[in-house]
Amino acid sequence: MPPEGYTTVTISDSLATKLTRIMAQHDCSSYAETIEYAVDTTLLQEEKITIQELIYLLAKHAEEVDESRLW
Repeated sequence: MPPEGYTTVTISDSLATKLTRIMAQHDCSSYAETIEYAVDTTLLQEEKITIQELIYLLAKHAEEVDESRLW
C-alpha cells in the first residue's frame, strides 16, 4: 500500500521503457519524478498558443483597429 498522499499505478512494459528513456535524458531519479516531468511538460505544451492561433488573433485585432487613431 502506498504512503498517504500517493497512488499506485500499473503501467505496461512498453510505457516503463519509455519512462526509463525520459528518466535518463532528463536526470530524473525515479519513475514518480519522471511521470511528474512528463505530465508538467504536456500541460505546458497544451497551454502554449500555436503560431496559427497567434496569426489569427493578430489579424482579427488588426481588422478592429481604428487606423485614424494610429496617426
